[in-house]
Amino acid sequence: FRPERITEMANGLGLDPTEVLRNIKVAKAYSSDHQMLLAEKVEELLQQDPAIRLVVVDSLTAHFRGEFVGRGTLAPRQQKLNKHMRVLAKIADMYNVCILVTNQVMAKPDQFFGDPTEAIGGHIVGHNSTFRIYLRKGKKGSRVAKLIDSPNLPDSECSYLVTEKGVVDL
Repeated sequence: FRPERITEMANGLGLDPTEVLRNIKVAKAYSSDHQMLLAEKVEELLQQDPAIRLVVVDSLTAHFRGEFVGRGTLAPRQQKLNKHMRVLAKIADMYNVCILVTNQVMAKPDQFFGDPTEAIGGHIVGHNSTFRIYLRKGKKGSRVAKLIDSPNLPDSECSYLVTEKGVVDL
């Protein structure tokens, strides 16, 4: 989270940056347990302020990967990650709020054709996500959002720019 970027976009849209920033709440997790605790605190925050419509969890799997190293810890890591994602899904359902999670990717060196990146988290993350969108850099500073999994929409993609006026469709 970069407040200076939000300030730039707010100014570009003619909004008061102070007011925009006042409407954004930020909490930083320092471990997977702390991240899971923050998800529970989000529920308390939503009870106090029903105007909240978006919750962003940046880098969902980073702490889990850092704390559960090696194949021997894969099962406990995935179980804990599954529990965390179930809490987030429950919050989304109960409070009609969008939960957006970002995730890491890794290279698959054995893939010879196509994009060699693969999302971290395996089936746990894939099956607990309603929509999965792969974001990548495009040409000339653009970005590409590719819908790769949806319960009701076909796979597709679009290009966009992130500017001082926010996200601009191309």
